[in-house]
Amino acid sequence: MTATVTAVEAIPVSVPAETSYETSLSVATGGQGSYDHVLVRVETDAGVTGVGEVAPSSTWPHGLTRRAVVDLIEDRLAPLVEGEQLHRIPRLVDRAERVLSGEPFPLSGVDVALYDALGKLRDSPVYDLLGGAPDGEPTIDLHYSIGIRPPEEVRELAVEAREEGFTAFKVKVGGPDFEAEREAIAAIVEAVPDAEVRIDANQGWVAAEAIRRVRRLDEAADGLVLVEQPVPHDDVEGLRRVREATAVPVLADEACFSPADVADLAGRDACDAVNIKLAKTGGLSRARDVATVANAHGLPCFMGSMLELGIGTAANAHFAASSPAVTYPSGVLNVHATSTLVEDPGAWKPSGDRFTVPSDPGLGVTVDDTAVERYRVN
Repeated sequence: MTATVTAVEAIPVSVPAETSYETSLSVATGGQGSYDHVLVRVETDAGVTGVGEVAPSSTWPHGLTRRAVVDLIEDRLAPLVEGEQLHRIPRLVDRAERVLSGEPFPLSGVDVALYDALGKLRDSPVYDLLGGAPDGEPTIDLHYSIGIRPPEEVRELAVEAREEGFTAFKVKVGGPDFEAEREAIAAIVEAVPDAEVRIDANQGWVAAEAIRRVRRLDEAADGLVLVEQPVPHDDVEGLRRVREATAVPVLADEACFSPADVADLAGRDACDAVNIKLAKTGGLSRARDVATVANAHGLPCFMGSMLELGIGTAANAHFAASSPAVTYPSGVLNVHATSTLVEDPGAWKPSGDRFTVPSDPGLGVTVDDTAVERYRVN
């Protein structure tokens, strides 16, 4: 069965934040007040519609603004994709990358929407389009994410998380009060003795500072599982220095977008694992390539997110469930906004530290059109 893409639409939305999830980047820019994202709709002549989502972040490398994402989708990607065969997604991605010249965020939303439409056309979940679940069950392991908060709040969250079955924690650091962050890490371990803690500085430190602070946090955690992107994205040598000086495994995030980035990081002994995010890779097609290159270099993968809403969350989960390279627990199901913009959001809320991805066709989500119109912006 074949289908032709007939239209591509970019829909800008702004959804207010519901819960705080502060990082070193959001603290520096005044906090996360709203989720200014872009939804993507792909129409086909077979009557199926695919949906995708972009979570722009102007503070990120290649992160762009919401307006820039909309413009690139409308001006560059829509003319390229419309009139093409739906099943030729990898070839469309090749052409789109040349047109966008290194801007993966807009492409990620279109790529996901194409896969969603193809899954609906073939009556198959996206994880099956990507090769299927490695162990036969599309189940992913989850960690509990904690943003930059006071130590007493972190302790309370850790206790609640352990009661829900979580032992793996990802904690944001790199803010202005390092001693409070050290106390927060110690509080988790004290409250949850079997906790496995990893930290994410979101480029918050320079290399020398990172070495000192990672050592102290490693001691507070009684052994960190990972430190994620402790230094600026373009300081690959700094990543290597932190890795060698602290003996804490380093996870590359902002430094790793493409398969070529993975090969460069591996060749320079700069990291122990890579964070795959669909926004960084340009969608599902290239995410598979990143995972393949990482596996070839012996680097395990973590599945991350850009704090997408319901559509992006589903796409992240489908990829994590399909990729044997993703071996670390993930936090991709966390949504901190007042609305996910999809119907039945409860189907995507985990009840513990494991989650089985629904087997409905495509991404398995239905857009809540009423909510989209409520939060739609110009």
